[in-house]
Amino acid sequence: MAAATLSVAMPIGTAIIIIAIGVAYVAFSTFAQRKLGNPKKMRELQQRMNALSKELNQMLKSNAPKEEIMKKQSELMPLMSENMKASIKPMLVILPVFLLLYYLVLPTAFHSISNEYVMFLGSMKLDYLGLFFVCVFALGIATSIVIMVYDRKKAKQEKLAEAAPT
Repeated sequence: MAAATLSVAMPIGTAIIIIAIGVAYVAFSTFAQRKLGNPKKMRELQQRMNALSKELNQMLKSNAPKEEIMKKQSELMPLMSENMKASIKPMLVILPVFLLLYYLVLPTAFHSISNEYVMFLGSMKLDYLGLFFVCVFALGIATSIVIMVYDRKKAKQEKLAEAAPT
């Protein structure tokens, strides 16, 4: 016969601390992505890759010789490799910090409240790890959207500045 566990509501102060840890992690991960990823270089790389891809597609549609297509592909591949490396570099810092928080810091700090929960969306009970994960996930998506909008505006400004006569 399985032992019954008692679930109780998590104190609001504890929930606020867990949410603050989640907010701090999202701020750290955003900072690390921006510093390690070099957004301007990534935008330039994306533009070059898009231009080469467009040329390659036109060559394929116009039945260009295989040698020319292969030459264009060989120009594109190093750019794709560089893009992949630049995307992975921030994750080498961000992911270990998340795993450290999720599997070591939070369980050590909140082991005494492992049976306490917060109600989420009316009927879902979240323990301290679930609350942290939902907080990081929701804030991460919101932050990503804000940064994407900012980067698009920045790219348009850069494009206009390049097009303007000096």
